[in-house]
Amino acid sequence: MTGKWDAGMATWEHTPMGRGYETFFGYYHHANDYWTQRLSDSDLHGDICGNLVDLWNTTGPARDRNGTAYVEELFTENTLGIIQRHDPAEPLFLFHSFHLVHTPLQVPASWEQEFGFLTNDAQRKYAAMTAYMDDVTGKIVRKLEEKNMWENTLLVMSSDNGGPTYNIPSIGPGAANNAPLKGGKLSDWEGGVRVNAFVSGGAVPLGKRGSILKDFVHMADWYTTFCSIAGVDPRDEKAAKAGLPPVDGIDHSQLLIGDAKPGSGKRTEIHHSARALLQGQWKLITGGIIDLEILQRDNYSDAQNFGGPLIPYSDYLTGYEAPPETLEGLRSMEDCSAGCLYDVFNDPNEHEDKAKKHPEVVAELKARLKELNSGIFHKYRGTADVAGCTPWNGFYGPFIDTGLHAVSKPATSTEMFV
Repeated sequence: MTGKWDAGMATWEHTPMGRGYETFFGYYHHANDYWTQRLSDSDLHGDICGNLVDLWNTTGPARDRNGTAYVEELFTENTLGIIQRHDPAEPLFLFHSFHLVHTPLQVPASWEQEFGFLTNDAQRKYAAMTAYMDDVTGKIVRKLEEKNMWENTLLVMSSDNGGPTYNIPSIGPGAANNAPLKGGKLSDWEGGVRVNAFVSGGAVPLGKRGSILKDFVHMADWYTTFCSIAGVDPRDEKAAKAGLPPVDGIDHSQLLIGDAKPGSGKRTEIHHSARALLQGQWKLITGGIIDLEILQRDNYSDAQNFGGPLIPYSDYLTGYEAPPETLEGLRSMEDCSAGCLYDVFNDPNEHEDKAKKHPEVVAELKARLKELNSGIFHKYRGTADVAGCTPWNGFYGPFIDTGLHAVSKPATSTEMFV
């Protein structure tokens, strides 16, 4: 694995290595500096621990060559190196998780200059970062072609959420543009949950290439789909013994690379959140996030009461030069306390609320949403622990029962890419 993890690192079991990856070069948090790899002083962990460096190489902290490299350059080199050294006769699962295009908005000057015609600073940087990511994707494809692996590869490209259209003082402008979809990241509007995704590679049958798949595919389905392709059982026996719910994923392998026809997908609904449900053509929204302070603490333990009736980002804005927002009042909020209903097949931009015209659908979806919410795993994330500041001498990393930190030292880029 290369790049962004953002899924826990308190213990080794939480890390990519604890989840089965053989190697991991990347970072654990979600918004470290692209040049210094440090967490921001304004970040929650920065407030507690100071300016920790967040860069890791499998079993210990890592440093780039001279502390000035653009982190995506390091990630690209790592991924290309993995492909170059790989024996094509063996299977390969490679996860390249870009830091791009997440905040902070940072990109090499040469890339930004290409978009000098964009006068807005955030818009210019966002466009340049997107172009950089596109270029890296091309390099990865070309390396697979050079190794004669492309014709046997399934490439999946997907965003994890809609583009941010916020302009929060502590974060800055999101600078994304989801138009004509409504809203963006941090909301259950289509602009926040309907994302860019595609599959490519020689594994895709000729008859399916260039087609548009309108079947529902949820982010949780990728794990189950990949397990099916690899011939691996997706069940998590350890989690089951601990009383955790089963993996929430559907196998779409036949829909993507098999004989299944478009429209025959097995997923009929998407449980977007404790406040929103998509079932067939109908989408119900019952509330949204209005307490960003809770959001920033990552406290999702009370899913039933998370947020209120007002849904933020109820707009179609580009995100560029949007008015400042505060924790107390977010731009363009819509009241869905009674339940808002949209026909996303015929009205994907969510212009017309059909709740009053179809009260029976609202009632049915509310009942189903309540049923699904009863199975939500309410995770307790605990409180900040200063013990996490010390094990790795200024680096962000596992701090509970690590067993290795006393003898480990930061790896250099030379060691990294051998």
